[in-house]
Amino acid sequence: MKAPRYMVKRVLAGLAGLVPLAALAAGPACDAHAGFAWRPADAGAPASGSVHVVDTRTGRTVQVLDGVQNYYGNDDGLFAQDLNNDGCPDLVVTTEVAPIGNRTSTIYLYDRASGRFVFSEALSAIGDINVDSRDPNCLTGDWKGGADDVGGERYCWRKGKLVKTNDYSVRPMYDKKTGTFSCFEHSETTHAGGRKRERRDCTKRF
Repeated sequence: MKAPRYMVKRVLAGLAGLVPLAALAAGPACDAHAGFAWRPADAGAPASGSVHVVDTRTGRTVQVLDGVQNYYGNDDGLFAQDLNNDGCPDLVVTTEVAPIGNRTSTIYLYDRASGRFVFSEALSAIGDINVDSRDPNCLTGDWKGGADDVGGERYCWRKGKLVKTNDYSVRPMYDKKTGTFSCFEHSETTHAGGRKRERRDCTKRF
C-alpha cells in the first residue's frame, strides 16, 4: 500500500524527533530546562509509577507526575518531542505497545505560563503520534487492525486548537454471499472549513 504523502512512517526514533530524556536541555527559544526520570511505585510492577521532572541546571525535582503507566518500566519509555510547535519539549510516555505494533502514549505538554507539564487528553488519544516531517505545526497518527487493515490521521494546530485535516484507511472487502476476497477499499477524507470530502476506491492492490 502506498499511504498518502502526509503519512510519513517513523523509521528511526531520532528521525521523528523522539529523544530519551535521561537529561534534556531545552533549546534557546524555550525557558524549560527539564530532564525526566522514571520512578516505579513498586519494584515488582515497574510499569506503574511516576515521572520526576528534574531541572537539569540544579538536579532538583521540580514536578512529579503521579499515576503514570510506562510500558517499558524505565527511562526508555520517556521521550521528548515538541508536539505543539512552541519550541519547548513536551513529554511522551509510552503507555502500551500492542503485539500488532500499535503504540499508545500519554502526553504532557509544557505550559510556558506555569513552567509545568500538563496532561493532554486530545494528544493522548492519537495512536502512534509523531510530528509531521513536512510541517512541524502538524501531527500524524497511525493504527493497524490487522496485516491488511491499516489507517491514519493528520492534525494541525490552528490558533492554539488541534484540528483534524485528513484521515485514511485501507481494509479488505469480501463478497457477502461467498465470503471471497473482493478488493482493498482505500478511503481518504479531507477536513476543511467545517466540511469533509471523502474519496473511496476499491482495487486489488494493497
